[in-house]
Amino acid sequence: MDDTDRKLLLLISAEPRMHLRELAERLGISRQAAHHRIRVLTEIGVIQGMTAGISIYYLDAVPLVIFGRSQTASIAATLDRLGKSEFTRIAVVAGGNYLYVIGELRDTSELDGYAEFVKRAAEMPEPTVGLYSLDSELSPKYLDGGKRKRSYKELSPLDLRIISSLKEDARMSVADIADMVGVSAKTVRRHLENMISEGSLDLNVPWDPPSGEDVYTLVHVNLRGGADKAEVGKRLLSKYPIQVAFIRTFINLPGFLLCALCSDKMTETRRVLREIGEDEDVQAIMFNLNYFERKYSTWRDKLPEGRTPPSKKAGTRNLRSRLRTQ
Repeated sequence: MDDTDRKLLLLISAEPRMHLRELAERLGISRQAAHHRIRVLTEIGVIQGMTAGISIYYLDAVPLVIFGRSQTASIAATLDRLGKSEFTRIAVVAGGNYLYVIGELRDTSELDGYAEFVKRAAEMPEPTVGLYSLDSELSPKYLDGGKRKRSYKELSPLDLRIISSLKEDARMSVADIADMVGVSAKTVRRHLENMISEGSLDLNVPWDPPSGEDVYTLVHVNLRGGADKAEVGKRLLSKYPIQVAFIRTFINLPGFLLCALCSDKMTETRRVLREIGEDEDVQAIMFNLNYFERKYSTWRDKLPEGRTPPSKKAGTRNLRSRLRTQ
């Protein structure tokens, strides 16, 4: 992959339904070239689909990562065990038998049970649990940051049918969606725009940089006391807008950033790692090569299944609670 491919991945990850014309303009290439790059990245396995579902924000779900060194003798068997929980979304295998298990909980009451499950299944004696901060707004400058709202408009039966139609292809045309759900294209477009702007619709593009011959490195960034993790994250994203695929912060780990680097050159990866380590607010870094990852279906993927939600009189919070328990 080259830098144009990496920027393309970041753009469509943020907006999977971005029109090809806009995507080409923001990349500075032709529509035909943008379409070709998407096709090639899909064929070689970098882009692993474009899916849709009800958002973590709307459901008040709890995303988290549990990571640490595993003592397992069989990574394959461990990955199979991790998939037995409906909360496991992704398991990442890194250097030195280091595992990162990304999960999605319905509620914080499920945290202790799931953390214990991961500890046993991954044979991880000293796991670190990080609860994702959804309000850090740490995104590259050409992407829009997300932020949790206090309340959301209730999803209608039509909204749920539209989301179901997009489950396997988030870029499905408005006309095709309209045919599937039995309403006009204009109506579908209005509902889509409302759900996207509201933040209740999750559009997802899972991707795998190593399939494109990139070195994919996960970096633990430990900050000095008093450092503002959001400001440090924004500074790093501004300095490395293409190499840094994402930065995650955690509400329960105040002095810690998890950073992902992508590059096709080890010399460039080494340079960026050295410069991050030299940042004035960084105390220490630890890094691991990401070798591969396995993705799983969670309880959230079973929603909405075209179900009709309860009456509006029940209120949005009630609908969200019922969807979470389905």
